[in-house]
Amino acid sequence: MAFLLLLAAWLPIFDGKSLTGWDHTGPWPSFTADSGVLRTSGRAGAGNWVHTSREYEDFRLRFEYRLDEWAEAAVMLRAARSQRPQHTGITLVLAHDFHKETTPWITGAVMGALPPLATLPASFGEWHRVEIELRGSTLLASIDGTVVQRADLAAIPELRDRLRRGVIGFPDMGHGYALRNLEVEDLGRPTKFTEFAGLAGWERRGRSGEWRMRGGVIEALNGDSILYAPPAFSDFEVTAVVRTHGRVNSGIFLRGQPEGSDRGFEVQIYSPVDAVYQTGSIYGRRRSTLEADLEGQWFLLQIRVAGARCTVWVDGRQVADFNGLPEELRKAGRIGLQLHSQDSRVEFRDLRVRAL
Repeated sequence: MAFLLLLAAWLPIFDGKSLTGWDHTGPWPSFTADSGVLRTSGRAGAGNWVHTSREYEDFRLRFEYRLDEWAEAAVMLRAARSQRPQHTGITLVLAHDFHKETTPWITGAVMGALPPLATLPASFGEWHRVEIELRGSTLLASIDGTVVQRADLAAIPELRDRLRRGVIGFPDMGHGYALRNLEVEDLGRPTKFTEFAGLAGWERRGRSGEWRMRGGVIEALNGDSILYAPPAFSDFEVTAVVRTHGRVNSGIFLRGQPEGSDRGFEVQIYSPVDAVYQTGSIYGRRRSTLEADLEGQWFLLQIRVAGARCTVWVDGRQVADFNGLPEELRKAGRIGLQLHSQDSRVEFRDLRVRAL
């Protein structure tokens, strides 16, 4: 009976005829569904991808893929809904491999971080079967029955700080490929997050600017104010997917209060890469190493605050680290979203906090 219940837990996430249950991110959609196959033309290129509408934390996933000639592809796990999601979660490479190299960029590799445990024959135009299990920090993956990854992500510096929860997705990497028989077994969401479905209970410092919630997105425009979320946190990790417009000067304040002299300290959101403190900087303390202009793009901002230390990642890459916060900034406080310019706006979505 237990075996039958286990089988029943596998559920299709692609109906074979439509993109129901899937969302597109990026300016040029290129994925279509027909006759049991989910396919990309590869004509839209980087920044365009499809992903599940639902998020997953611990799960098993299985599917089949077939590459067009010379194609490159990937499957992204626990990814953020940003425009460069490959390094926000865990990405397994699916490629033609005619380069005949063993690197973290061939089939079965965790993109940019881990080469596969075994190499597979180079191919395109053939169906291959992928099976993946993610449970906590444990990753197990096989292709055509060959184990290509068996890893403890917590022990790997490049991967230990990736998102714990996110979507399952497939990118357009400039080449056509097809997918079929996509199924998932959801193993649950053991990590406790504080998430924000609205602005009830938030408190504002400063009077100018407009704040609103639209379709799950917090939007601020034209003014100078900070909006603080209701709970107070001491040591925590906060993540948000952010998009800027009009070279807005914005940020996230940490361990602050909506009243009095204690605003907290700020992680900057400001897109010009040659600014004194560009996006990802710990304002007044550590300049970000980010060299990409992300204006108009959804990107993942990830911040960890523990004691005297603050560490910042943008799209999964560490850009700032400071371990000298003064005593007055080490006590519990609230998280605030800042707007600090006219004729511009900033958007936040998927804002969540995990206490450490």
